[in-house]
Amino acid sequence: MHAAIALERPHTWAAFLQRALARPVVLGGMLVCLTFCFCCLRFNDPDTWLHLKLGQEIWQTHAIPQTDHWSFTVAGKARIDHEWVAQLSMYLAYSVGGYQGLLLWLCVLGSALVALVYALCYRYCGNATIAMLGGFLAFFFGTIGFAIRPHMIGYALLAVELLVMERAWSGRPRVLWCLPPLFVLWVNCHGSWALGIGLLAAASVCSYIVGRGPDKRVLAGVLALCAGALIVNPIGIKLLLYPLNVFAKQRDSLGFLTEWLPLTVQDVRGVAVFAILAAIGVAALLNKVKATVFEALVLAAVSFLAIQHIRMLFVFGIVSAPIVCRLLRQLRVARDPKPDHLPSNALLLVTAAVLCFAMFPRVEKIQENIELNNPVKAIRFIRQAGLEGNMMHDYMWGGYLAWALPEHKVFIDGRGDIFDWAGLLARYRDWATVQADPARLLDDFNISFCLLPVTAQEAYVMPRLQGWKKLYSDDVAVIFGRDRVTPSAPR
Repeated sequence: MHAAIALERPHTWAAFLQRALARPVVLGGMLVCLTFCFCCLRFNDPDTWLHLKLGQEIWQTHAIPQTDHWSFTVAGKARIDHEWVAQLSMYLAYSVGGYQGLLLWLCVLGSALVALVYALCYRYCGNATIAMLGGFLAFFFGTIGFAIRPHMIGYALLAVELLVMERAWSGRPRVLWCLPPLFVLWVNCHGSWALGIGLLAAASVCSYIVGRGPDKRVLAGVLALCAGALIVNPIGIKLLLYPLNVFAKQRDSLGFLTEWLPLTVQDVRGVAVFAILAAIGVAALLNKVKATVFEALVLAAVSFLAIQHIRMLFVFGIVSAPIVCRLLRQLRVARDPKPDHLPSNALLLVTAAVLCFAMFPRVEKIQENIELNNPVKAIRFIRQAGLEGNMMHDYMWGGYLAWALPEHKVFIDGRGDIFDWAGLLARYRDWATVQADPARLLDDFNISFCLLPVTAQEAYVMPRLQGWKKLYSDDVAVIFGRDRVTPSAPR
């Protein structure tokens, strides 16, 4: 018996290596390497600090904050922290590994997301070369949003849902029962759960119309359980209404923040969207490809979202990639691959792993990047000079100030909802773009000093305002104070 096992073992290892070093695995590894190395350079999103601060507060207080206590402008106002699980995971990554741990959080999630889309594309088309193109599309459009923010978890869960649905419609309906617990996690991580529910509902309706897919009763039961799973959150119905609130009541945020602006052809990703849609339309008119009702419906929906808001390009890439791959397979654009050469494949995977390790930055490099994008030296001056009173600052620095200078309440930060509801975001926008009397807002909120980027429009206006003077300046930030503000001796 032992001899028989010994004889079978080489064959087992050979089969394992054949699968592990197969061409689809290597191509997926290349995509993972590309995404990992790209994410290594992405420690520059201003909203990172806000989410990190919220995660820290949740971890330390064992409670989800329900009112504002970081600002002096909307203090005590109610707000909804609809991403608390994702924020907690970010802070735990930081607690374990510091800034490197936080960056690794992004690299792992980004790589996993692209790998999931690649696997989904492979399931759709059965061709590794075409699937790699689909994975690259997801990466390409994802470059708009690869950042240390909760949406990374939300979009990864979107890719998981699409994989589950593909398996269910391919003859494995039982996997649909994985979706209710998925939505329990999703609803507490990011508002993209609404897209997930919409996709599942659309797939169920289309399946009912065409008479294909899992049993109707199973679909109805899973959809009902997923809807019920959304209630499993500590905030209640307000959390479920938040995605609607974004589009219905946060109009100033949608018009002020760059990521919510409409898509333009000045962005190469915008050109790619219109090129893909045009190519699919022409191929369909020529009867070269045929999309299912569900694919046409979903592609139209995500295209509309991407054209309306550039941040939705990320979603467009995830959802459209497998559809594009299946249509390309209909055109027979890729030939059958040659037999695998295992040594070459192994070398490629090892090279990819070494490159990922080499590209991951040291703590010092991350700190340099932080100082390049945030007022690190200016904060040091504020503390040394003992500046007191209300502080005006750039919107994009609000989160970092809450994290790095907690002893000073902020004027505004990335929680655009609460400041939008209070009408403060519109007033700040007019002030920052010099569309209103600069002195009025400063007087209304009794501002003692202003911390601004050296390139800000107001940085050129402040020296011309009566009663204001420059207190500090470096390559990143400049501080203006009222004449009555006199820096004390360095502490």
